[in-house]
Amino acid sequence: MCAQRLWPTVQALGRGLINNRTEIIQQSVKAYNVQNFNSSHLSQGHQQSHVPGHDRFSTTQRVTHAARGSFNKVIARSLHSGTVFYVKEFCDSENEHAHAILRSLPAYHATTVAGDNILNHSFYQHAVQLSDSEWARCSAEEVANGFIAMSQLCRHHPMDLEDSKHSGLCATLSSKLTHISDNQLLMVLSALSLWPPTSATTTPNFVALWNALDKACTERMRQWDMGLMFLVADHWFTLRLSRISMYNVKMTKVLGKRVTSMAPAQLVQYLFYANLSRKLEPFIIKREIEKRLNEVLEQISVEELGVIAMGFFKTQTFLQSEELLKAIVKKTKENLEFVSDASLCAILKLLRKSIPVTQWQLLHSLLDFLQPHLDRLNNMCLLQVALLGSDLLVFHPQVIDTIAVKFASDIKVLRLKDIERITFVLMLYNCVPPSQPDIFGLIAEELRRPERVFEINHYPKCFVSCVVYLATMGLFSQDLISAALQPSMLNLLSMNRNYIGMGREVNELDWALDIEGPPNYRGYRLAPEMRTHLTKQYMGNLPLGPAKYLTHQERLLLEVKDKLAAMMGGQHLVTATHVLPHFQNPDLVFCTTNNGDPVSLPEEYLDLAPTSLKIPIEHISGVQWNAVIIAGRNSFIRNTETMRGTVHMKKRQLLRLGYHVSVVPHMEYSRKRLRSKLECLERCLNQGSSFVSDGRVESAWVILKSQAERQEEING
Repeated sequence: MCAQRLWPTVQALGRGLINNRTEIIQQSVKAYNVQNFNSSHLSQGHQQSHVPGHDRFSTTQRVTHAARGSFNKVIARSLHSGTVFYVKEFCDSENEHAHAILRSLPAYHATTVAGDNILNHSFYQHAVQLSDSEWARCSAEEVANGFIAMSQLCRHHPMDLEDSKHSGLCATLSSKLTHISDNQLLMVLSALSLWPPTSATTTPNFVALWNALDKACTERMRQWDMGLMFLVADHWFTLRLSRISMYNVKMTKVLGKRVTSMAPAQLVQYLFYANLSRKLEPFIIKREIEKRLNEVLEQISVEELGVIAMGFFKTQTFLQSEELLKAIVKKTKENLEFVSDASLCAILKLLRKSIPVTQWQLLHSLLDFLQPHLDRLNNMCLLQVALLGSDLLVFHPQVIDTIAVKFASDIKVLRLKDIERITFVLMLYNCVPPSQPDIFGLIAEELRRPERVFEINHYPKCFVSCVVYLATMGLFSQDLISAALQPSMLNLLSMNRNYIGMGREVNELDWALDIEGPPNYRGYRLAPEMRTHLTKQYMGNLPLGPAKYLTHQERLLLEVKDKLAAMMGGQHLVTATHVLPHFQNPDLVFCTTNNGDPVSLPEEYLDLAPTSLKIPIEHISGVQWNAVIIAGRNSFIRNTETMRGTVHMKKRQLLRLGYHVSVVPHMEYSRKRLRSKLECLERCLNQGSSFVSDGRVESAWVILKSQAERQEEING
C-alpha cells in the first residue's frame, strides 16, 4: 500500500544540493560572568559634561545596551533546513572562498558538492503526505524515498519542516536511517538542504533528523573510503553543521593517522574540513603533516596552499620546519600576481604565526616583495600585510605608510575591527605615517560617527582598544575616553569571556588620564576599588628568589641594579619599584643631588603602596629623581634602536611625572664582559639621567670583580 502511494524509484542522486538563499543576519546575546572583571566592580563614576572641542560624542550616541551581555554579529547561512549556524561574516566568506577553490579544480569534483547538482525535477510530483501511522508502516527505503520526494517538492513549494504534518515523516525517518543504503543516506543528507531554514538547530523535527543523520554517518564512516568520507563531510558543510556535528570531528581524527599517505588533493581537502571543526586532535603528529606538505608543495597551486594555510591557522597549528616556511614564502612570491586576496590573507596569517624570530629577515624580504603589489590588494589583504611583522616586531616603514594612506581614504567603509587593527599596528611601531600624519584624527572622528554606534555595540572591545591605542600615542579625546570607560561599556566587556584581557587596557587608560590626561576632564572614570583590583591583577611581581626561577627580564633588571648600585656606592641607593603601577615590569629608581652625586631615596618614597603612582616628592629640595627602564627583548622594533609604542609611552609618562629617564637596551647590554656592561650602563645614564659617573666605572669594576671572585671561592 505504502509502496504504491510512493514514487517507485529514486534515481541516483549526484553529489548533493546547494540552494542559493539570502543571508539572514541575526543577533545573539550571550551573558557571561567573568571572575576577575565583572559588574561588581562597576561604578557610575563622574557624569560626562560638555567640553568644547573635545566632548563631541553626544549623549544620543552613547554606546549602551540594556541587556546583560554583549552583542556578536552573526550570520545564519540559509542553505538548509533549520541550520542557524552562527559564524563571523568574514570567516564564513573565507570558508566559502576555500570551498569554491576546491570546486573549481577537477581533482575535487568527485568529493565535493556542486551548487548545480540537484534532484531530477520530474520526481517531485510523486511526493505524498501520509499520516504518522502510515509512515510507521513503511519500510526504511520507502520512508527515505518519501522524504527525498517531499524535499524536492519543497524546493518549488516551500514548506515548514516543523509543521506538525511532517513530524511523523521526520520521526520515522530518524528511527530507520540505520536500515537504508549508503547511497540513500547520502541522498537524504543532501535532500535536507532543500528545506527553508527553521529558527534554530534545535527545533524538534530538524534536530531529530540531523542528529540521527550525524550518528548514522559517524557509525558507517570506517567502512567508507577516503573519497566517500570527504563527500559526506562536504554535505555537512553545505548544511553549515560541520562545526557542531560529530561526523566532522570524528573524520578528522580517523584520517589524521593517514596524512603521510594522502595524495596532494586529499591533504588539501582534509585540512579544509579540519578548518571547519577548528581543531586537530593532539595525537595527530603535526610534523608528519608538515613533512607531507613539504613533499607535495610543488604539486599544488597557490590557491590550494591558501586552503591549507587556512586549515593550519584556524586549528592553531603553526609550522615549525624552516625549510617548509622558506618554500612557502618562495611559492607565494612566485605566484603573487595570480593569487587571490583571500588565499594570500590565509598564507600571510600562517606565516605571521609560524616564522620564528631567528628567521625574521624572511618576513622583511616578503614585505619588500609585497610593496609594489599593494595598490591592487583589497583592504582585508592589506590589513594582513600590515600585521605580517607584528608578532616579531618587524617594521617596514614604506609598506605601513602606503597602507595607512589607503585606509585613511577608505576609513568610512572599513570595518571597526580593521580600524582597530591598523591603529594597533601604528601604535606598536610608534609610527606616525609621513604621507598621512593626520590618520589618528581621522580614526577618532570615525569612532564618533553616529553610523558606528551599532557596530560599537556589537564589538565593544574594538572600540575600547582603539581609544587605548590612541592614548598610547599621546592622543586623549575626552569624549571617546569617557565612552570607553562608561559603565554600560564596561558591562559589555565584562560579560564576554573572550574580553577578559580588556581589564588591563581599561586600567592603563584610567591611569594614563591621571598622568597625561587633560586637566579639565570630567568624563567617566573607573571606580577606585575596580582600578585597585585591576592594578593588583595585572601588575607583575618584584623579582625575588633564586635566579633560575626568574624570567629573562627579571634577571636583567637585577643584574643592572647590582651594577648601578656598585657605580653609586651601595644597594641602598637604588630600588626596583613599579613607578607606573599599570605596567607589568618594574623600573629602577635613584636620586642625586643637583651636582649629580647619588643620595639615599627618602623613606617616605620607599613606603609608598605598591599599587600607588610613584610621583617624585616635591617638598624635598635639591634632589633630582631618576628612573631607569630596562628594555628587554621585545622593547624595540626588530633590528633597530626604536622603542615600540608602549615603551615609548612609558618613557613619556615617567618624564611627565618629573623623572630623568634612562633606557638600558638589552641588545647592547647583554652578552658582554663586565667592563663593557658597565661602560654600556654609563652611556645610557649619561644620555638621560642626572647622575655624574666620572671615574665610577673603574671603581665599580673592581668591586664587582672582587665579589665575583669571592663567590667563585664559596662555590668551590
